[in-house]
Parts: sequence; C-alpha cells; structure tokens
Amino acid sequence: MLPLLLALALTACATGARPFFDGDQPARAETGDEAIDAVLERLDRATLTEMTADYEILTRLGGTSSAATVVQQPPDRRSITVGDIRFIYDGGPIATCDLTTVECEASINDARISDVGITHRFYAEDFARRLRVDANRRIGDPVPSTTSIAGMPAQCVGVPVSGGTKTYCALDTGPLARYDGNDVQIELVAYADTADESAFDTP
Repeated sequence: MLPLLLALALTACATGARPFFDGDQPARAETGDEAIDAVLERLDRATLTEMTADYEILTRLGGTSSAATVVQQPPDRRSITVGDIRFIYDGGPIATCDLTTVECEASINDARISDVGITHRFYAEDFARRLRVDANRRIGDPVPSTTSIAGMPAQCVGVPVSGGTKTYCALDTGPLARYDGNDVQIELVAYADTADESAFDTP
C-alpha cells in the first residue's frame, strides 16, 4: 500500500494543491435556531473523531441502495468507501480507488459516486451545509428530538421545508447518523470508536 500511495502523492503534488483535512477549517456559523444548531455543532466536529462507521444509503431516484463505510484516524487519515469506490487520505497521499477494477487515481474524484447522490464528505460538512441551507428555507419551526441510532445517542431535528420535512440526526460524537429527504435516505447501521486499518488498503 505505502509505495503506491507515495507514488500517487508525488503525482498529486504535480497536478494540484493537497486537499486540507477538514478539522483544520475554522468554526462554522450558527443559524440562531437552538434545535438546528445542536445538530450542526456535532456535524461541524465530525472530522475530528476517530471512528469506523457503516451506513446504508437509499438513492430515491431509481430506488438503489449502497453501502458506505467511513474510517477516520485524526489528524490526517481517513478512508470513505461508497459501494466499490474508496477515497483515501493517508497522512499526505490521496487516492480514489475502484475496488472492482483495481485502479486508483491520485486525486479525490467525487464524480465516481455521482449516481449515489452524495459526495465522500456526506457524513460531516456536506450535510452540515445542507442543513444550513434548509435552515434558511424552512417554512415552520424545527422540531428537535433525541434517539438511539446504531446503539449510539443521537440528536435530531426535523426541518419543515417546501415539499415536506427533512430529518437530520448526528451522533453526540459528531458524524451524521440519519438523513431523510426527498433525494436520499442515509442511516448509520454500525459504529465503533476505533479506526479499521484495512480501510486504508488500496487494490
């Protein structure tokens, strides 16, 4: 794995700037709504959590299901696998790999999972961004709740928008635990507070 990632890192350096690790970003703005901000506070620190998290994703257009696994080992290692596509940040080297064709490229290429309707950042800042947008679009009062998802405590908020209510849940440890919207449904199905080393393997 290491020689391949080192080679990919050299290629990446030649083709563009190294993507930052999300934990290096400044604090995000609050919306002013306590129920929404409680979920956002968790999502905003999701990239700082060591974990292995398994998800099931339903893409409503076409009714297709995908499995996803997020593995993090802060400060600078993470692996996100969606279906057969794996995105790797390994302390500098980056790669997008197809586990079926056994091919990797020295970049993070979200186009490889565009059919799923998410990006590899779905479990943290992408859905924090969505929630902030929906906070501005809401047509009623958000409804907070707490629940247990994959055996872990989670904070949720239902946001009424045109077309229905979108539900966002985040674990107390940070990552997205549930999203239910008109485009996709995401559900956390297993969680551990350690990083699975095998997720950093390349084909």
